[in-house]
Amino acid sequence: MLKKTQKKLKLLTQHVGRAFLGAWFIYALYLVLVASAQYESQSQLIIKKSDGGSAFDASSLLMSSVTDAPLSTDSVLVEAFIKSQDMYRFLVKEYGMNEHFQTTEADIFSRLSSSATREDKYQYYLDHIDVTVDSSSAVITLKTKAFSSDYANKLNTAIINHAENFINDINNQLAKSKLKFAKSEHDIVEQKLQTAKQELLAFQSKYNVLDPTAEGAASQQIAFSLEATLAQKEAELQTMSGMMSDIAPEMRNIKRQIKALRQSVEKQKSQLNNAELGDNNDVTMTQLMAQFSDMQIQLQLAIQAYSSSLMTLENTRVETYEKLQHLVTVERPTQPEGNKYPQIIYNLTLFGVILFLVYGVGRIIVATIKEL
Repeated sequence: MLKKTQKKLKLLTQHVGRAFLGAWFIYALYLVLVASAQYESQSQLIIKKSDGGSAFDASSLLMSSVTDAPLSTDSVLVEAFIKSQDMYRFLVKEYGMNEHFQTTEADIFSRLSSSATREDKYQYYLDHIDVTVDSSSAVITLKTKAFSSDYANKLNTAIINHAENFINDINNQLAKSKLKFAKSEHDIVEQKLQTAKQELLAFQSKYNVLDPTAEGAASQQIAFSLEATLAQKEAELQTMSGMMSDIAPEMRNIKRQIKALRQSVEKQKSQLNNAELGDNNDVTMTQLMAQFSDMQIQLQLAIQAYSSSLMTLENTRVETYEKLQHLVTVERPTQPEGNKYPQIIYNLTLFGVILFLVYGVGRIIVATIKEL
């Protein structure tokens, strides 16, 4: 039984060697005579961000430039978008990509099958593009394959343009969202400032007073002056009482002056301590001054908050500009003059090595069996 098996293996080894050699020649004939030429267009891209300078120096915006710092995370994002089904559907809809890959001018083994499923078509697209990101420089290298030189270049250009629109849309959405939030916060602060102003104006209109603090200080000054004059007159009365009779005209005159001064002082103090101001509301001048002082403080705080909010809004605008990203084309899509695929020598060499290895492993197995 073992001898019969060994004879069969010997015959099989001889036929397999010829079969492998025949397969290699058939594959060579396919590559040389049948396989469709495929062209490859290459481009290089990089993500850059704008540098708007200092947020506090408006003139520095004129000196804005594009920085050279790599943004590997964003480069990977672009790579993922190029390989996404969104990109695939865009190319199919706008550039008839599937129609090109299903052309009857291509050989049956290279072209996209008309009965292929959606997933197979998408995988075929991935097989005909190559996107790599350099880890050190974040440069994106994009390669596209097609059955014609023009379409390979066209496909590469379309992918770049759509990826650039994708980056711009992301930038605009983030910028609008950030500015909208900052503007809404600023509007709240501005409304508080307007409310504080309106309350102060309403207060002044209600009590018919411009500045109670200034008017109160003036009234106090008048009261102090009247008290000083009254004290002076009382001193004169005391001096004259030792020299004149109470019925003397000078004595009567100074007494009348003293009485009038006392009435004036009492009236002035009454206005300060219990004044009736507007709309029949009994409000003392001291209370009026305290209310006005509180409203002034609220207004000053609202003004400071408004100034701070305005500066924050302007800084947000500048920072948003500084963080805007752009997809910069380092190398424009190339226009291939000759086909890159199929790589006849490379493919035949690789296929021959694989067949040789398989044949060698088979011979080892057969030799092992013979030794048993």
